[in-house]
Amino acid sequence: MKNLIFDVLFLSVFCSLYCTATVEVLRPRGVDLSKKVFYVPDQLFQCFDGSNAIPFFFVNDDFCDCEDGSDEPGTSACSNAFFHCINSGYISLNIPSSRVNDYICDCCDGSDEYNGSTDCVNTCLELGKQAREEKQKQQELYEIGYGLWQQYSTQGKQLKENNKVQLENLKKVEIEEEKLSAEKEGIKNEAEELEKTALDAYKSVREEQLKKQEEIEMLQHQEEEQKNAEVAFQELDLDQDGMLTYQEIQQFPKFDSNNDGHVSEEEAKFFLHMKDSMALEEFVTTGWMIMKPIYLLDKTPVTDTHIKDTTEKETLENAEIDHEDDNDDSFNPDDDISLDDEDEEEESDKSPIFTPKEDSENAKLEPEYDEETQRIVNAANEARKEHKLVVDRLEKVREEIKQLQAFIDADFGSREQFAVLKGQCFDYEDREYTYRFCPFDKASQIAKSGGSDVNLGRWGFWAGPEDDKYSKMKYDNGQLCWNGPSRSVTVLLQCGIENKLLSSVEPNRCEYLFEFSTPAACSIREDVNVVHQHTEL
Repeated sequence: MKNLIFDVLFLSVFCSLYCTATVEVLRPRGVDLSKKVFYVPDQLFQCFDGSNAIPFFFVNDDFCDCEDGSDEPGTSACSNAFFHCINSGYISLNIPSSRVNDYICDCCDGSDEYNGSTDCVNTCLELGKQAREEKQKQQELYEIGYGLWQQYSTQGKQLKENNKVQLENLKKVEIEEEKLSAEKEGIKNEAEELEKTALDAYKSVREEQLKKQEEIEMLQHQEEEQKNAEVAFQELDLDQDGMLTYQEIQQFPKFDSNNDGHVSEEEAKFFLHMKDSMALEEFVTTGWMIMKPIYLLDKTPVTDTHIKDTTEKETLENAEIDHEDDNDDSFNPDDDISLDDEDEEEESDKSPIFTPKEDSENAKLEPEYDEETQRIVNAANEARKEHKLVVDRLEKVREEIKQLQAFIDADFGSREQFAVLKGQCFDYEDREYTYRFCPFDKASQIAKSGGSDVNLGRWGFWAGPEDDKYSKMKYDNGQLCWNGPSRSVTVLLQCGIENKLLSSVEPNRCEYLFEFSTPAACSIREDVNVVHQHTEL
């Protein structure tokens, strides 16, 4: 009898656990199909965390026996348990068990509100249909993107192949240019040796000529100084007896060195080397050197005086010719010029009577080479010019080789699909800035209000995870932030049928995040996730 009662009790509990819409359900309510193996009716139920072992009919009895809540997947008894929505025709879902029978339909099939207090409409089929349609559209886009990815890959590979061919051709050009450069350098060196020899010879001759010219000028200067000394001696020798005495010097106030109103005996003898008198020959050789600065204070250069007198005379004569029939006294510019000449003459009266010649450096022009020397110099200049042209061409070729090699060595993706993006730039605008992204080059920020561009970073490396390396790009070493790090940009790449910079944010200070869509990221053909109908047992 007890056994019969126990069997009836077991069957009633078992039915409460499994009996829903059909008797074919062989797992407790709320249990994920993948975990059905842990719920065996004729065995003790082991809590998932090992905290307890209970009779199977304690499962879903609305009492929490396991610390991890694994015994109550279909009730809200355990706060840490999860209820599995089967959602046939749509996507299965796990929700916290606390939402079971809470009067809110969380599962599209309404299975979380099984006590009947809430009328839940099964929307899983409709949602599944919408999801499939959306997935189909997404799949079509991926199909287009994948087709473009294949084109990008073909173009990228072709670009590298073209660059390799061009590189080989340029290397041949480089060898030829190096040979030509060495040849031109040899010609240049020979021409410069000849030039150096010719210029050294010319310089030697020129220096000799200049030396002779300086000697002639020195002699002329000495003769002129002697003449000036003799003229001064004749003026100062009042009695013309051939001896200049200190008494005669005292007759000229300009030799009053202390400005006390008269020339003392000591002041006068100073110019005679403290002697009472001095003959002409001695005065020319020694006395004139001391006296000359004082003597010339009130003298005008003889040559300048002659020129000014002549100019003034010619000006007056021209004025008389121009105005011989004009009797009015009105102002005339020529009269003003005459006055200026008179003023200049008055000023010139205060100038020294004897002045040194103009600075030879200002008067002389760079001398021309003789014909043969000039021919050698021209030949050397031409050799240098031709060598420089070859060197410039060689440097240009080497720079092109460097750029081609860098392109060939660059990592443009597993199938070179990103190569076509190099050399292009893409913009994204927000309210204040324009963000510019140039793949494999740099990223920048341009203020709409004006000002210089801010360098956000230069191309660094691929930054995606190991299994998806080409999903992220890193641009670093940008412009320094004020009292902060250098700016940098992480670019998230996503599949799209056009190349477009989608967004720009700054999640951390001076660290920017771009989103960029491109067919180059459509390298994996995605299949539509078919929404399966689950047949419950």
